[in-house]
Amino acid sequence: MSALETRYRRLLAAYPRDHRARHEEEMLGVLLAGARPGQTRPRPADVADLLRGALRVHMRRAFGPVSAAAWRGGPALAVALWPFLMLAGVLATELLRTAEGVRNVGVAAVARPFWILLVAEPIAVAALPALAVLLGRRWIAVLGVVTFVLHQARHPRLLELDALLFPNHGPVLLAQLAAVAVAFVPAAHRAIAVISRRAFLLWGPLAVAGLTMSKAIVRWVDVLAHQDLVTWKPVPWLVVVGLAAGWACGSSVGRRAALVLFLPAAALGDLGDLPSVPAVTALAQIGCAALAFAATAALRRVCVAPL
Repeated sequence: MSALETRYRRLLAAYPRDHRARHEEEMLGVLLAGARPGQTRPRPADVADLLRGALRVHMRRAFGPVSAAAWRGGPALAVALWPFLMLAGVLATELLRTAEGVRNVGVAAVARPFWILLVAEPIAVAALPALAVLLGRRWIAVLGVVTFVLHQARHPRLLELDALLFPNHGPVLLAQLAAVAVAFVPAAHRAIAVISRRAFLLWGPLAVAGLTMSKAIVRWVDVLAHQDLVTWKPVPWLVVVGLAAGWACGSSVGRRAALVLFLPAAALGDLGDLPSVPAVTALAQIGCAALAFAATAALRRVCVAPL
């Protein structure tokens, strides 16, 4: 294989795999036939033409009639996944609360019924919408709404605007709205079925661990003494979100769900200080998520057959 052919094949890799399987040899033959004697590199015009053609093919697939089903399934999957993200956020918060309780008052006090109820109540409120989506049961979604209303009656401040904007409280309401939407949108039930139980077992603990680490930095690090460390508080969760988005890119529905979910999911990681940190630090934090996304997307492409 000549150096020119190798470079042309690298450019043709920008096209979708199935498109290359049908047309690569034909396109390569035309390009090599038009090459000058002794030419070792593609002409700039050929490079631009190949990349422009690859972009057109991807755009047709992303926004053309063929992709309509994926565009319906992607947002539906995003809506169905939100209660699970919210549940991960509540579990992370309650894990930290329990750890702080053990540290401050000891294991005996934490084991009392009052403390157990204090921790279990928000988890139950968060778990019902996720269970409703997972099992596709409308009555569980309705029960979740009733439980949410009773919970808010005991904690009315959680519905105030400033509390809703706080990462630990706003997602509770959004998850209930998502559960209600899922109860009356059959597409969401079908969309959640594309995620295997194995994937839930993998990404659920990772999500809880990433959120717990991010929140722990905020709670347990002295802000004044360790300000440089606190600025990196979103990174563990951003990495988890980047990993999940990269894995989701293995399917057309997953790519669209990741696009819809990425920003609201990233906001669960307490990103409130991100606009105030130095630009270089913010770019480095975002770069961590981008690197996690790129590595996982590449791994998924190599290890799993494309969907």
